[in-house]
Order: sequence, then C-alpha cells, then structure tokens
Amino acid sequence: MSVENGTWIMRGIPASDPACLHSAADLEALVEQIGFLPLFAGEVPGFSVEERTAPEDWWTGDPGTDPWEWRITLTERRQVVYGKFFGGRAGFVARDWLPVFANYRRDGYDFDARWEDELASYRQKKIMDLFFGDQADAERFSFEVREKAGFGKGGEKNFAGTLTGLEMETYLVCAGFRQRVNKKGASYGWPIAVLTTPEHLFGRELVTSCYREEPKTSLEKLEARVKEIVPQAGEREIRALLAYGSDRPGRGSRSLPYPQNLFHVLDKERDPASWTEDQITGLFVALGQLVPKQQRVMQEKYRDGKTYEAIGRELNRTAGTVGTYHHKALVRLRDPLVAAWYRDGYQANLRACAAAEHWTFPLPAAAEQISEADLALRLGLKVRHYEAMARAGICTVGDLVRVSLANPKWYRDLPGIGPKTAQDMQQKLRDFGFLQGSAKKEDDAW
Repeated sequence: MSVENGTWIMRGIPASDPACLHSAADLEALVEQIGFLPLFAGEVPGFSVEERTAPEDWWTGDPGTDPWEWRITLTERRQVVYGKFFGGRAGFVARDWLPVFANYRRDGYDFDARWEDELASYRQKKIMDLFFGDQADAERFSFEVREKAGFGKGGEKNFAGTLTGLEMETYLVCAGFRQRVNKKGASYGWPIAVLTTPEHLFGRELVTSCYREEPKTSLEKLEARVKEIVPQAGEREIRALLAYGSDRPGRGSRSLPYPQNLFHVLDKERDPASWTEDQITGLFVALGQLVPKQQRVMQEKYRDGKTYEAIGRELNRTAGTVGTYHHKALVRLRDPLVAAWYRDGYQANLRACAAAEHWTFPLPAAAEQISEADLALRLGLKVRHYEAMARAGICTVGDLVRVSLANPKWYRDLPGIGPKTAQDMQQKLRDFGFLQGSAKKEDDAW
C-alpha cells in the first residue's frame, strides 16, 4: 500500500488471477498453509494479504469480500492469531507457527522472567499486570487497557508504542473486535480491538512448546519458511520482515557491579549505590538460604554475568528452566523473614533474632536438599546460637557434624548453648540425614 497524490494505492492483483483471495476462508487456509502472513505489503514483495487480493475489494465494509473485514472474522474463529507481528505492522500467524514466533520474539522468556531480568520496561509491566494471576484469562478492550494501566492524560506516555512492543514479543495478541455496550446492554460504535494473551487462546503448553530450542534456531526456521515461499526474497528483506527493530530491550543494559546489580533487581525504586556494607553483609547471609541450584544461578548470573542459556548449558537445563530457578530465588529472597537481613542490615537482624523475635529462616521444604557446605543456619538455628558457633569456627553444616562427632561435649565452651539446645541440633542433623541412629541420653548424646 502506498500514497500517490493523496490517494491510497493498493498493491493487489486482478480478481481473475487464480492466486487471488476472495473470502475470509481463503485467507485462513492460506495462512495455515504458509504459516504467517503480513496484512499489508512490506519488505518482501508478494508476501502479504494486500498483494494476494483485488484492490477494489478493500474498504467496502462487506465482511464477505472486504479483506479489511476478514481480520474480524478470523479473530472470531480463533484458528489463526492476529496482531502486530511484522516490524510493528499487523498480520496473521498460524497456530502451528505461533510457538516458533514466541520462542524467537520472547528470547525464551515468559514476561515475569523478562521483567525480573530487566529486559522489560515499567510501562510494559503496567499493561501485563492486567493479564496476570487471577486475570490470566482476561479479554480487555484496548481502551480499557489504556485506562487501567495508567496511560493517557496526566499518566504514562506512548501507549501505542508500548502495546506494539508487547505484540511484537507475542505477550499480547488480538482476541477479536467488538462494539462497546451501553448501560442498557445495547451495542454501539465501531468494533474495537480486544486484547488477551496467546496462552489464554491456545494454552501455555502450545505457546511455549519451542522454548527448549535456541531462539536463534527459531529465527532460522522463520527465515527459511519465507525463502521457501518467496525464493527471490533477499536475506536483508527477510530479516527486516521478521527480526526485531531498535525497540527491543537489549541484554546487559545496566553495568552495575555485583552485588548492586542484584540489589537493583530486588528493589528497583532504590538507588543501587545507597546500600550499606552492613546491608551487603546481610544480603550474603540471605543468599545462603537458597537451595544450591538457586545459589548457583544467582551467583553466575549477577557475579559472573552469564546468560540463562550459558548457565543452562552448565546445568544441562533449558534457558526457561534456569529462568524459573531465578524467579523462585527472587521470591525467596523477598520473603520478609529472609529480606530482613539486607533490608534492616546484618547487625539489626542479629539483634532481633537474638531477642528471639523470630527464627532466622523458615525450615527448608521437604524436597530441598541441604549439603555440608550450607550455612548451619539452614537447619533452622537461631542467630544467637549460630553467632556463638561461628566465633568458634563452626559455620557450616559440615563443620557442625565434624565437631559433634569429634567431641560429645563440644558445646560446653560456647556461651548460650546448653545440652538441650545441642540435642535439638543433633536431631536436626539426624532429620536431614547427616547423623544416623536415635537420640540418646543427655550425658552421651554427642
């Protein structure tokens, strides 16, 4: 489509051409056959709905013959998905090819993981919050999304651009076009786009079914498909049609040192440079309360700067699985009991725990595995006990096991730890498989 002397000129073909589309059913069959197709002409010649239809059929308002109306028909049928998928322009993607698009465009990330990894904007999150949790199956008018997400007069700017970015990344698609309804239940006005997630339309299992392959592999599949349909298309034109533009958030957009980069993820509203040494010490204690695989992911991601893909290769896991480990680690670090270490600072939290105001950390879940390298705090000890042990060089579970086996009365020189407390520690070690046998009398418990 182009403009000449103020008039829209469609790049169509004669209605008599055997390749000409004449109905919504024709278009749906073609999209399912090809896999995906832009609505209007673009970088790849001949690869669009516009270039497969008769120019005189456009803008007539007849749903039977007008290609502009077919998008409404196809979104209602929900066999193909419609949205701004091609350089910010609208088009269709077949159900079977949607997972390939999703894996490449999302770069293997669900939106919550993309947000946690600082690859999504705050404006995008405000929109996506309307489609999370108990609202995961929501279908919302575009104007409703604008209002509820806080865009418009006096609010956030660039709603259209933010929404286009989410459609390009396949986090949102068009669920249909509907008229508004007044208080009496009567429809009125032009049909307006309704937004939802592709997971709602087709299920998460389908949409994410290509997450196990590298995003680059998915892009190569898309490029090969266009080349198969339009052999004369050049590599540059195909990449311009399918690849991201400059609006895609880049990796490594922040260059904060460790652990300030992790602090920034935990609390985006706070200046990363404002965290004190005491709070940094508390953060390291909090990190020690993660399960081993979570500890490794956090260390390699934030300290070593590795990607999910690189960490996944080391762990023999997919990038999506590593992202899940990362997400669960952040959830645990934000638990009020754990967050107290870096929020209030190490010394303040020590005093609170010593006053028996709360246990140091929740006991590990049954499925979690504790190793000898874990801090003894992971057994559920109070900090005042741990602090006394640490001064004597007993910091890890392994240290505690070795000293207890070497000297049954090890605790007698440590202030604040008596026979009953020592017996409780022995029971914890037994519960987690570090000691064998049943409890004995106090005199020979250790």
